[in-house]
Order: sequence, then structure tokens, then C-alpha cells
Amino acid sequence: MSKNSTIKESRMDSNHLNILIIDDNEQITKMLTTFLELKKHKCMVANEGKHGLALIHENKYDVVLLDLAMPEFDGYVVIKALESKDMLKNNKIIVFTASTITQDELNQLVSRGVTSYILKPIDIDLLLAKIIESATS
Repeated sequence: MSKNSTIKESRMDSNHLNILIIDDNEQITKMLTTFLELKKHKCMVANEGKHGLALIHENKYDVVLLDLAMPEFDGYVVIKALESKDMLKNNKIIVFTASTITQDELNQLVSRGVTSYILKPIDIDLLLAKIIESATS
């Protein structure tokens, strides 16, 4: 077993996840970061898609929370960029959005490699359960 897999497994065992939040709403990212850090998870925040994509390329996260509706470089562009580099299925992406999206569109994102989704407004405990489920699946 490699050192990296040992580190990842020990992090999973203790439920101390490394989470990236990509959302343009700073109030949401602050609230989520506060909540998740109280639960002993480590959070990194990107308040725009291009910065979030760069962070995904530079680091490994247990889960990425990705807002779809952001100005200019939105979540759809992030997903497409990850697909083009064959990186979408290697990342646990939870689409996290208030945008008007149909169930068919959500299902299509999942079939392309998005791990899961949750619609805003969120139930914070449901989100935490989804994060843990996605990270450990």
C-alpha cells in the first residue's frame, strides 16, 4: 500500500475530509466553511470557477462542492474543462446549485461523471451526509 493511500484511508477513518467549495456567494462559502470546520473537515474556498478549476488541478480533494450558476466561468465550464482532461471521474464533484435545472439535466451530469447533486436552499445535515457518502464511495 502506498503512503498516499494510507494517508487517504486514515483521513477517511477519522472523517476529516479535505473539501473544496466553489461558489461565488461569499456568505454561503463562509457559512459552509464554518459548519464543516466545526465538524473537523478542512475547507478551501474558490469564489469563482476559474480559481476553483486551478485548485482542482493543483490539489487532491476528497469532495468538491460546485455551484453551477456563477458569472463568467460557471460550474458547467468547470465540468467541461475537467472532462476535456479526463479528470471528471477522478474527482468527487457534488453539484450544489440554486439554478433552474431539470431532473434530466441533473441525471445527465451524473452520467457524465458528477458524483451527486444537492439543490439550494440546502439542509446542512443532508449536505454533510452527502459529502461523507460521496467521499467514502
